Amino acid sequence: MSFHKKKPAVLLSFYLVISVIILGMDTDTKIKPVKDFLLYAVVAPYSRVDSAASALANIGSSTREMINAHRELIESKEENKRLAFDIARLKTLEEENGRLRELLGYKQNISGRVVVAHIIAKPPEQYYKSMIIDKGSSSGLDAGRPVFGIYKGKFGIVGTLIDVGDSVSTVLVLTNRMSNIPVRVVSGSADGLVVGDNSPEPEIMWLPSDSDIKIGDEVVSSPVSEVFPAGTPVGMVVSVEQSKYLPFKTARVKPEIPAFQLSEVFVE
Repeated sequence: MSFHKKKPAVLLSFYLVISVIILGMDTDTKIKPVKDFLLYAVVAPYSRVDSAASALANIGSSTREMINAHRELIESKEENKRLAFDIARLKTLEEENGRLRELLGYKQNISGRVVVAHIIAKPPEQYYKSMIIDKGSSSGLDAGRPVFGIYKGKFGIVGTLIDVGDSVSTVLVLTNRMSNIPVRVVSGSADGLVVGDNSPEPEIMWLPSDSDIKIGDEVVSSPVSEVFPAGTPVGMVVSVEQSKYLPFKTARVKPEIPAFQLSEVFVE
């Protein structure tokens, strides 16, 4: 790299001093050609140095602009991430508030105080059997409490509480083999017992053989239930067949609330 490119500021100062000296020389006719030649020799390199200095200044300015633009791009991306997170959080809160508002619409089905609990575990080996919630005795809960849910605008029975700890509890869902709920098939006015068998569609047992029950009938909790308020939705009849134990029928019911698709439940 040449000296001109390395030291433009020094050269600029040098040429300025020489220019002043030349301009101060005598304007005698004999000396004038020499003076003009020296002035040309000084001005030409000075112009090149000035151009080099301007070019370097422009490069510095462009570099700063690129750095600032990159910084602004990074800040914009970070801000977009924060906005996306806030939107997702607000959407979650809005969905939860919507479900709570729906619960208020079904409050007539629940006689006592309601505790909202989030589902914190759905063990794969316990699918259709049980799940864990984040509330326990410290929230006033105890074993045997009814558990409800809301799914796609529908309210219904999820199961009952068992194994209540201080801050967590286990929900025995109605599809569990250990679960049995007295029910009534609305259209046929027939009473029976929903018994879980660890499958997605529990069985309704002990339905009178002469009852008028058909696929699509609504199933609700029976007035004789000691746990659930009468008339609380349980599910819908999806099949009917004659029982082996005459004179009864059996039916399969699809639960109103798919427990393992919920994120929170309501415990009375």
